Amino acid sequence: MKSSTRCSAQEIHPLCAELRPDDGLPPHLTKRKEQRENRGPHEGRSQQYCKAVWRALDAGLASACGDPRLKSLAILSVEPLPGGSKLIVVVSAPVADRAELSALEQALQKASGLLRSVVASDIHRKRAPHLTFRVVPET
Repeated sequence: MKSSTRCSAQEIHPLCAELRPDDGLPPHLTKRKEQRENRGPHEGRSQQYCKAVWRALDAGLASACGDPRLKSLAILSVEPLPGGSKLIVVVSAPVADRAELSALEQALQKASGLLRSVVASDIHRKRAPHLTFRVVPET
């Protein structure tokens, strides 16, 4: 048996109907290669960052905001927007009326400065992220 991890085309050809570039490679190596290709260079850090912002915002909505309507909101996700300094926060509300959802979104935009300062105190970055909110009805 060869010590190389890659088999020659003559060894593989009788075993398969069609040859591809990854034929002959062990599956654990191809899986790692696909994972590296599918994620960006800072994807893990970005997810950690969004999770930390999510935790800070969840605590900030519950305690720091004076508006009682904002205390009933639940954060669904925090995703980075292209550029890295802006985040979109998707929030679910127990109401389903469009006018109320719009009013909640405006209230969140008014409180975004306070929420941004809550995030800045919890995470340690040079600049606090700009927050954009989207309110969706609770399912």
